[in-house]
Amino acid sequence: MNYDVVVGVGCSFMNGDRIVDKDGVAIGKDFVAPKLLAEKLNCDYVHMGRTGSSNERMFKNIYEWVEKNKETGHYEKPLFIVGLSGTARWMFFSQHLKRYYDLQPAQVNAYTDEALEQVNIKVTDQTVSVDKLREWLEYYMTWIYDIGEHDLKLQRSVMMLHHYLKGNNCDYRIHNSLQDSLGDTKDKINFLSFKDESYKGEDTWKNFLMWQMKHIDNEDYESELESGDPRKQKYRNPFPPYGKRFCEGHPSPNANKELFERIYEDLK
Repeated sequence: MNYDVVVGVGCSFMNGDRIVDKDGVAIGKDFVAPKLLAEKLNCDYVHMGRTGSSNERMFKNIYEWVEKNKETGHYEKPLFIVGLSGTARWMFFSQHLKRYYDLQPAQVNAYTDEALEQVNIKVTDQTVSVDKLREWLEYYMTWIYDIGEHDLKLQRSVMMLHHYLKGNNCDYRIHNSLQDSLGDTKDKINFLSFKDESYKGEDTWKNFLMWQMKHIDNEDYESELESGDPRKQKYRNPFPPYGKRFCEGHPSPNANKELFERIYEDLK
């Protein structure tokens, strides 16, 4: 394993969200599995995890990083660790802010008007009402988004990513963080599965961690203190001592350590 850099890519699960210190300061980036892997391999680490990231943004960021590295020649043997998100997330370019952002139409019912207003600032610069934006998001999920078609689109994108990385002397491991959309493509790529002799559920990191809680730890994912102070959550505490599998709804330091170990074994 002669990698000279590990690049971690993904959404909030790969960004270390909800892992905080005793004062509530976010420190999750220090605990993510790709960083632990880089430390084990004694090589550099590049963090490209991003809260709410779409798969499209991940592929864009990977492509831009590889192309820049080709120009500089800084790294000779990169290893990408990619955690895929949900296919309903959608990347767009803000015309007035001149930046890329991600929309989450599938979560439209969870958006408060105040939260959606912040999204609306990025999308329309408030030239269109929040109600119009909510209406469009609902329209998209009802009439435009089709999970089967988006699964196929993702599979084609992953296959192109596979050949692009191989063609540029980059290795990678890819897994599902939130949604399993890869189908038979898994047999053709460097796919990291969570399935084993015991776990037979949906092949995603989130579902695997929830299964571990129920069948190994004998703990319920839903806490009776779900709506209370997160400091008091016994099994999903985001503060030290952290939950064994989760910090609130995101992987805990222990879960990241186990993922790192799984990746390392797969690389051998």
